[in-house]
Amino acid sequence: MQERKAVVTGAGIVCAAGCGLDEVSTSLEAGRSGLGPLTLFKSTRFGHVLVGQVTADIGRLTAGFRGSRSDRLAWIAANEALARAGLLPGSRSDRDPRRFGVVTGGTVGGMGQSEGVVRTLLLEHKFRCGPFRFHECACSTMACARAAGAKGPCITLSSACSASAMGIAAAAEMIVAGDADRVLAGGCDSLSRLTLNGFGSLLLIDPAGNRPFDATRAGIALGEGAAFVVLELEEAARARGARVIAELSGWGLSCDAYHATAPQPEGAGAAAAMRAALQRAGLQPSDISYINAHGTATRDNDLMEARALKLVFDGRPPPFSSTMRFFGHTLAASGAMKAVVCLDALERQRVHGNPGFDTVDPEIGLEPVRVCRPAAVDHVMSNSFGFGGNNASLVFSRPGAGRAKSDSGMSRGCGGVAVASGRKLERLAVVGAGIVGPAGTGAAAFLEACRGGHVATGVREMPPCLPAAKVPAYVVGPFGAETVLAPGRRRKLARLQQMALVAAREGLPPGLLASFKAERACVAVGTGMGMLNEASSFVENMIANNEHAPQPLCFTNSVHNALASQVAMELGLKGMN
Repeated sequence: MQERKAVVTGAGIVCAAGCGLDEVSTSLEAGRSGLGPLTLFKSTRFGHVLVGQVTADIGRLTAGFRGSRSDRLAWIAANEALARAGLLPGSRSDRDPRRFGVVTGGTVGGMGQSEGVVRTLLLEHKFRCGPFRFHECACSTMACARAAGAKGPCITLSSACSASAMGIAAAAEMIVAGDADRVLAGGCDSLSRLTLNGFGSLLLIDPAGNRPFDATRAGIALGEGAAFVVLELEEAARARGARVIAELSGWGLSCDAYHATAPQPEGAGAAAAMRAALQRAGLQPSDISYINAHGTATRDNDLMEARALKLVFDGRPPPFSSTMRFFGHTLAASGAMKAVVCLDALERQRVHGNPGFDTVDPEIGLEPVRVCRPAAVDHVMSNSFGFGGNNASLVFSRPGAGRAKSDSGMSRGCGGVAVASGRKLERLAVVGAGIVGPAGTGAAAFLEACRGGHVATGVREMPPCLPAAKVPAYVVGPFGAETVLAPGRRRKLARLQQMALVAAREGLPPGLLASFKAERACVAVGTGMGMLNEASSFVENMIANNEHAPQPLCFTNSVHNALASQVAMELGLKGMN
């Protein structure tokens, strides 16, 4: 059986380093950072810090488009990727829209506009709800689907800073498994007061800009932007005469299951993702020509990544660099941006510099590439690591570059599951179910309520900043969190996190966790808004106190993937998260 391969036929990007591939490529060659002053909005405490703000005229470039700033950035990058692939609606193609999917990674969504609604409500006592229509991260996915004319699977992933890298991996899995022939995959995030004040409250922002891997590094510089790639089944791309830029030859995902924000110090989870990507690609560590590192420039993250690189590459990693200072840390979009940087390295046969680096850190003991220089590049690796210990590693290969072939036509996916052309090789069994809801906790209580045919509504008070009202709702009563979680832990978790942990525990048959490897266990949680109460508390406090007295715990819990990450930490599950 012939293996289905995913190849890249188009790419697009908009960021502080430029609008479009050509501008960004020029900035990379010149070593020109896009960091600059914040002018998008006013910030009392952080208005002086350097940020990677997009300076292109977004309004002009998206004239007639309705959506949040994140949506607009996604629309610009997605359209460039589609145009370069020759897949804009109306272009000549044999594509079936039902075989065309979209996967995006997002974290901020329309938060920038939602903050404006809350500010107007709190300070002017006026309520305009229109911008809330574009609050969800999924709005960007729908905008990209419309741009592509895609009617296949549309997925939105939120694993913080690894989201778009995970999205590219998920897109490749869809192609390899036969669920789609083409997928537009990437990510987007815009600057917002929530993220600026949130990372500031965690003391992770360097006002002078990020200095990845440098001995004096002191934190991140936030950025914004979007990047997308078009992945296609190689056979379909060749059939329509598309130019193949690269092959996405490998990908690997893992979870540290260690801490809500800090990485596992020794880099075990990051190393696991890199090794899985190499195994999937059929490559040895020595085959990698260049690594585009995550390199956020925080003390712990850079040290962890250096240790992980030494683990995977036997103490001698190939040329590597972080390009974060070119466009800032763009959160969910960063993985896709680094993927575009890797494609540039393959196409132009060069390795990229690491702006901001000057002095080797003795603890790290490694020196990144300082400036862009020519090099023979066949296989490149891109790393992305996010809150909750969510790790993603991608390997891109030059078309025609040699790599090991699969004898059976089968390959190993993100979690090591064998997949082949269009058919699943294993059946899936449901072995447990846990429920927390208005009908009660546990399957027995839920089924009893179903037999009774009625669940009573409770009454919830509206928040004090809105007009006074009591709203009938299906309210979850006591659900047993006090018996599952220790008091000290429970105080740090949001109500929704507690519900997720209790439901997960309820659904596990006794002894199940001891019967498999933690690295082979995945956690997937679906949520529309995440822990919106936590985000709301942070934003309201931020506005009411003029950005003073922040609530870092609310910020940590405001990210959508805090639910899945907490389940992974509670149960010790280290597979895809």
